[in-house]
Amino acid sequence: MNTRNVISRITQVNFKLIAVMFLMGIISVFFGLLAVTASPVMIGLGTGMVLGPVMLLMPELTIWVLLVIGLLMGILSSSPQLGKVTWVVSILSMLLMLPVLTNLIWSKERQMPSFMLVALVFLGYCVLTSIIRWHSLGEFAAGFKHYFQAFGLMMAFVMIAFPPQSYVRWRKFLLVVALLQFPFALYELLVLVPQRGGVSLSSDTTDVIAGTFGANLQGGSPNSVMVIFLFITLSFLVARWRAGLMQSKYFYPLASVCMMPLGMGETKIAVIMLPLVGFVLLRKDFIKAPIRYLPALLIMALLTALLGYLYITLMMHSNLSDVIDASLRYNIGSQGYSSGQYLNRLTSITFWFQQQGWHDPLGFLLGNGLGSSYTSLGTMSGHLGLKYLHFGINLTATSTVLWDTGVIGCTLFLSIFVMAWVAAERLNKSVSDPFVKADALAIQAAIGLFLLSVVYSDSIVNLLSMEMIYAVVLGYLGYLMNFHGLLYKRSVSESSTKHDA
Repeated sequence: MNTRNVISRITQVNFKLIAVMFLMGIISVFFGLLAVTASPVMIGLGTGMVLGPVMLLMPELTIWVLLVIGLLMGILSSSPQLGKVTWVVSILSMLLMLPVLTNLIWSKERQMPSFMLVALVFLGYCVLTSIIRWHSLGEFAAGFKHYFQAFGLMMAFVMIAFPPQSYVRWRKFLLVVALLQFPFALYELLVLVPQRGGVSLSSDTTDVIAGTFGANLQGGSPNSVMVIFLFITLSFLVARWRAGLMQSKYFYPLASVCMMPLGMGETKIAVIMLPLVGFVLLRKDFIKAPIRYLPALLIMALLTALLGYLYITLMMHSNLSDVIDASLRYNIGSQGYSSGQYLNRLTSITFWFQQQGWHDPLGFLLGNGLGSSYTSLGTMSGHLGLKYLHFGINLTATSTVLWDTGVIGCTLFLSIFVMAWVAAERLNKSVSDPFVKADALAIQAAIGLFLLSVVYSDSIVNLLSMEMIYAVVLGYLGYLMNFHGLLYKRSVSESSTKHDA
């Protein structure tokens, strides 16, 4: 009997050893094949498979990795050679969905706000419609990555129990990122712009000024993402300063450093963003006391005029009427947005409606699947992107989402931001903490910029850095709602306990 037990144990040990060795052999061959492919995508997927489970045990470290790479290493996304490395970051963010969904199902302490539930519905809807309108695995994978690469980060802020000190450190880090845009933008202005011909050649040469979000000498740098991030930071600074939570000796230097990069590159949308942010921040006070806040409106108008002068006169070497006429032509007129493109920001949307009909009702309602409208110079273009290669059907997020997910998906996507605006308003009215009220107001200004971005570019459904910005803002909003809701419940339970005692 003892002999049989010994033989059985030896057999079990040998079987486990053989299984482990066999598994290690398969893994070695797998990663060897990944290495010899020299494909950044495949290598990134393999690295994410190894690092992902480890990083899940340290979600706070994972968030730090995502923030640092996503907001300070924009060269990864703007460089054709390094762009595929962002797959590693995207996979880490997506893996955060595992603890998020676990807490959503089992945790009773943390609740997900309604706008994030809509975001989850949008994710599930996109997967379902892509299966219904299936084209290829590569197209779906690329599309899913473009749309949802920051969703895990956004929901982790809400559903994972990080200590409040972590949010304080993250807020300070985001301020540091905003301040770093000035030295990076200055370097790009003095060194990289001359390499493209200098400001005297054309205003397009300043396109390379994008701060830490990725300067691309070949053109197409995400300078608007830098501008949006700076305006969001300014919104938080202004909201807290106006509430008396920040001294002027700190506010003016910080705000000035954040404003400086806005005048270094020609990003004309800043002329619209500045009054938009000012209107959101001042709208309630101006309605209550219009005379008192009239000087603030005048200062905002002067700053807008100054930005317009820098762009039109110093960079574009033109005049106001010519710039307005040209802008109308390639934004809402019949002219294409750029050379080689037939569509502009408005016609990219109207063209979608023109292509719809009874011949394809599912395309109108459900779209054509994630990634179908994506266009690139490589092999990652979607089947509609190839069909309309020189049209620019994915010029804006609105047109992109319409082609990919239809009217239903576009409605769900826009509802995320509309409901987040309503949630921020409800938070502002329901709390007495001046810090939270100021931040809620700044979040509304940020949401206004996101909604503007939806019709301005496709960055919010395509570019990692832009998606991380809205993920951080909406995630922070969800955290504030969750945290103060818990405080309310605790205070009620504590008061009832004291009353019973």
